[in-house]
Amino acid sequence: MINEKVVKNTVWNSIGMLTYFACQWLVTVVVVWLSADYRNPGNLWLAMNISNILFVLAAYNNRYFQVSDIKGEYNDSEYLLARLLTCAGSILICTVFVFIVDYSGLQRAIIICYMVYRAGEAFVDVLYGIDQKNWRMDYIGISMVIRGVSTLAVFALLTWLVDLLTAVIGMAIISLLVSFLFDIQKTKKLAHFTAFAFKKIFSLLKRCFPLMLVLLISTVIVTFARFSIERIYGEEALGIYGTAVNLTMFIQVSASLLFTPLVNLLSESLKELNKRKFFKLFTASFAVIIGITVLFTAGFYLIGEWILGILFEESITAYAYLMTGASIAAGLTATMWFMNVVFSSVRDIKGIFVCNLIGVIICFATTELLLKRYGLQGANYVMIISQGAAVLCTFVRLFWVIKRKPELFRGDSSCVL
Repeated sequence: MINEKVVKNTVWNSIGMLTYFACQWLVTVVVVWLSADYRNPGNLWLAMNISNILFVLAAYNNRYFQVSDIKGEYNDSEYLLARLLTCAGSILICTVFVFIVDYSGLQRAIIICYMVYRAGEAFVDVLYGIDQKNWRMDYIGISMVIRGVSTLAVFALLTWLVDLLTAVIGMAIISLLVSFLFDIQKTKKLAHFTAFAFKKIFSLLKRCFPLMLVLLISTVIVTFARFSIERIYGEEALGIYGTAVNLTMFIQVSASLLFTPLVNLLSESLKELNKRKFFKLFTASFAVIIGITVLFTAGFYLIGEWILGILFEESITAYAYLMTGASIAAGLTATMWFMNVVFSSVRDIKGIFVCNLIGVIICFATTELLLKRYGLQGANYVMIISQGAAVLCTFVRLFWVIKRKPELFRGDSSCVL
């Protein structure tokens, strides 16, 4: 029965995620097609990269914690209200940040509106957690298809007829409408919205704060390297880089299709005290990530220039060399996402935090040097070196935890907290 559930949920999750992220990728393609130069793509990529960091605060990285909350330490109302607080906080911080940094008025407006859109994504993620916990990921898949297609259509139409800012506002509005008209209606049939306590909400936020920091630090590695391109070389250079490497996002998307159903299975293996099942899942998933990365990297190396020539204007093909390094970096990022899931399941938050912190320190120390020395390729080198070091640390730490904490598979999985 479980196998049937896993297959059904994996299929729905895969359909939804592939459609949604394909539409998100097409947004970055459409903005290039409908723009006279790379300033609009540069501004959109700037908004995307800044919102990537603040999205971590909004989503709080507790989806896996929520789904693996087998004992029901917190109820659905508490997860939902905690998420509303973090979403509001992320928009507030974004607004303050863009007025501190020396951005133009247009850039500030685009960044804030795009952050509202991302906060809407974070809000619906907590509803997805309830769906997933009840093995109704068909709701998630359908939601992501509707959301992806509708936001892409609105973005393309408004970019063509009006401008980039109006298009981003349209995306935010249509995404929120999907949440209210579809997601809330479906999820409330599954949820148990009972009495809540603010004390427990703040307890949840405190408990998951290290998880949020883990993903924040992991996101900083990618975002800081790309953010520095705009700072050193300007918004048009960032637009060129983003356009050249945006296909590599499919490495992370393809790999992450494993992660969402996997957290249920990893939690079950710990609950069953089944060490063999845990390592079988771990090994198979890691092998798939490697396979996906190698396949995409080889493909971009061989035909990347041809693909860019078809999708964009001929001038961008001169930057096809960036795709290979970006593919390796994307594979390492996907691996860190996977390890975040694993460490969340075994509740070793401190370990994954330290591993990510090592990667960030390396990133901060090398970004300016490598960007100035190797140009746009330097951003890829920064991510490969930083994420590679972090991945290596996670493997060492995980095997140390398994060896030193055998009680993980003896019924007490709270020991690593």
